[in-house]
Amino acid sequence: MLVALIAAGCGPHVPFALSKADADRFKGNVLRVDVSGHDPKIFGISDCVVYRAQTAHGDIVGWTVVLASDWGGSYPKWYTVCTRSHIGYDGKYVNAFLCAQAIGAGGGCADGGNYRSRTGDVQGWEFHQGNTWIVLPNYDQATPAPKKPVHRTKH
Repeated sequence: MLVALIAAGCGPHVPFALSKADADRFKGNVLRVDVSGHDPKIFGISDCVVYRAQTAHGDIVGWTVVLASDWGGSYPKWYTVCTRSHIGYDGKYVNAFLCAQAIGAGGGCADGGNYRSRTGDVQGWEFHQGNTWIVLPNYDQATPAPKKPVHRTKH
C-alpha cells in the first residue's frame, strides 16, 4: 500500500514543506527559524519583498507580506527592479537585505538596505542607516508615518 501511495506521488507528509510554486518563487531564498513549542517561523524573499508563512496543522497555508524594499523608500515598488536580496537569522534578529534599483538609474540600491526584526511580523522592522537603527512605521495602516530614528547601539 505504501509503495502504491509513493508511486502515485503521495509520499509521507513533510511538515512545513514548501510547495513547488513557492520553491520556484523564492528560488532558495528561504529562512526557517525553529521556535521551541511553536510552529517554526518561515520566511521567503521574492522581488525584494519578504513574506512570512502562515501555518496550520504542520502545513504552510499562505503567505503574508511583512517587509518590502519600498517601505519608507524613495521610489514606488513598480519603479524599481530588485537586484539583490537575502535573509538570515543571528539568534536574536531576523535580518534581511533588499536592494532595489530605480529603473533607468545608474547603479546601487535606490531603495532597500539592511533591515532587522525580533519577531518577523509586519510591525517592528528596523532599517539600518549610518550607526542607527530606524524603526519603520506600521505599513499595514492606510497612511504610514515616516521612519523614526531610534537610538540604539550597533548590535
